[in-house]
Amino acid sequence: MTRTWDDVKPSKRSQFPHPLLAFAVNLGQISEANKEKHTALGKPLITLAVGDPALDGNIPPPKELAEKLDAAVHSGRANGYSMSHGSLSVRQSIAEYWTRWFAPSLPAETLSAKDVVISCGCSDGLSMVFGAIAAAGDRILLPEPFFSQYEMTANYYGIEPVYYPCLVEKNWEVDLEAVCRIMESDHEHRIRAMLINNPSNPCGSNFSRAHTEDIVRLCEQLRLPIIADEIYAGMTYDIDNPSADVPFTSVADITSSATRFVVAGASKRFGVPGERMGWILRIDPTDAGSEVMKGILNLSARLFTPMTPLQAAMEDVLRTTSDVYFSHAKELLCENAVYLHHALSKVPGLSPMKPSGGMFMSVMLKTKELEDAMDSGLAFANGLAEEENVHIFPGEAFHMPGAIRLTLSRPLPVVKAAVDRIRAFCERHARK
Repeated sequence: MTRTWDDVKPSKRSQFPHPLLAFAVNLGQISEANKEKHTALGKPLITLAVGDPALDGNIPPPKELAEKLDAAVHSGRANGYSMSHGSLSVRQSIAEYWTRWFAPSLPAETLSAKDVVISCGCSDGLSMVFGAIAAAGDRILLPEPFFSQYEMTANYYGIEPVYYPCLVEKNWEVDLEAVCRIMESDHEHRIRAMLINNPSNPCGSNFSRAHTEDIVRLCEQLRLPIIADEIYAGMTYDIDNPSADVPFTSVADITSSATRFVVAGASKRFGVPGERMGWILRIDPTDAGSEVMKGILNLSARLFTPMTPLQAAMEDVLRTTSDVYFSHAKELLCENAVYLHHALSKVPGLSPMKPSGGMFMSVMLKTKELEDAMDSGLAFANGLAEEENVHIFPGEAFHMPGAIRLTLSRPLPVVKAAVDRIRAFCERHARK
């Protein structure tokens, strides 16, 4: 049979685009199509869509990071390869950092370098864990609402997502009874793990210690490994009491025999998403996940990342950065959350949720107060881009229908300008 160029086809696994990128492109096209109108009305683009702490420079990384990175580059000692899963010294510093900040209840030296794998950001870490713990045709429990990267990654590996609800009326806590029902119906034991995201993107929630314990205890009882996306660890606050020191509870800090893979990184807490410094931590008292960890190590050899000068720089920064630095970002996020919640609560058609962690606020649409055309998050986001040149992500991108998601990381003047336009848009489309 003669080969032809028509035989050149993309693979099935390459056919799953990132939903947020698709929505971002769509919003950009809408703004571009209305560019002349927006210019004439003096409405430059304002985006509350992407949560990038480095976008405006208002959440800068520790000054020591630039100094250590410069020193590492100029030393000439950090220009070669490291182990694909990261240098021994930086992995040890990550283990110590996580224990110090987020797992002080762990017995001394429970977490060490052998329990850590470096990844190219948190997303790559999640990809490695998914690929190591489940095969094509297996299933993974995902929260709903969720960060859309989870579904894309599952599809890449041929893993079937099974969704469990998070309850909006309980500040997005996991519906543990629903998880039990799902597991009871898993007669073929195809569900390989349960993913939790805390603090949550897109919900903005922060689980109490009691609820985190309940999740871990249930997974221990079910013999179900936990994949914990904790990229926003420590970024917690209380908009009703901004001066309060609000705790975050990592699944690593719960005494349990449950196998846990914590995925996190420096992107958000250190304000460096572009430097792609992520990690995977294994908390596994019974060693039940040892073969999965070997699989993660194998998958880490796909790439030799992140760059070795960054590893060398982060080694010191993880050990020396104090709460004085971390408090700045939390105060900024809380200030924006307070303003947004107060302002949007007075806007017709909107019901903002109180965020308590992470970089996002979820806002439910009160569609009975809006025109019929504004019957979904997607319609709302598209209309807002067309009329006001403000970008937000619709809840549909996160399996959160009838809602929108706003980032809290922009400077307050930008947030205020966005709110003015959102208010005008809602008043224009309020049901008469």
